[in-house]
Amino acid sequence: MLDLQVRSICSKWAGLRTFALDRTPVIGFDPVQQGFFWLAGQGGFGIQTAPAMARLAKALATGQALPEDLRAAGVSEQALEPGREFLQPPKG
Repeated sequence: MLDLQVRSICSKWAGLRTFALDRTPVIGFDPVQQGFFWLAGQGGFGIQTAPAMARLAKALATGQALPEDLRAAGVSEQALEPGREFLQPPKG
């Protein structure tokens, strides 16, 4: 939180919000593009989950185990991974 005084707004921009089809964030390495790490689909979560998502992303990007408090809260790599089925292009 900041203690800046805003006297007037010169321009406004709400930011770019991304969403996955299931409205669940996408966090992890891309299954096709080697070395590309996703941290997307945070629309609607933002500041409320940013600290936990940052800790989760750090663990996944560095090959560490998920923080125990996140795992205990029901967070799993599979639920967030970029390779989950609905994100894949249709077959055929």
